[in-house]
Amino acid sequence: MIDDERDAWTMRDAGADWKQIGAEMGCSAATAQALSTAYERRTDERAAQEQMGLF
Repeated sequence: MIDDERDAWTMRDAGADWKQIGAEMGCSAATAQALSTAYERRTDERAAQEQMGLF
C-alpha cells in the first residue's frame, strides 16, 4: 500500500526540507507539506478515538 502522506511525514521527520521532499515525491513543496499535515491529522484523530479515558 502506498501512503504518500506517511512518506512525506517520514522524510520531514528525518530532516528533509519541503523542497527536497517535493522533488523526491514529484510534487511541489506545498503539496508535500499538505500531505504530511494530512498524515498528522489522520493519525492524531485515530489516536484520539482509540485512547480510553483515564477518569
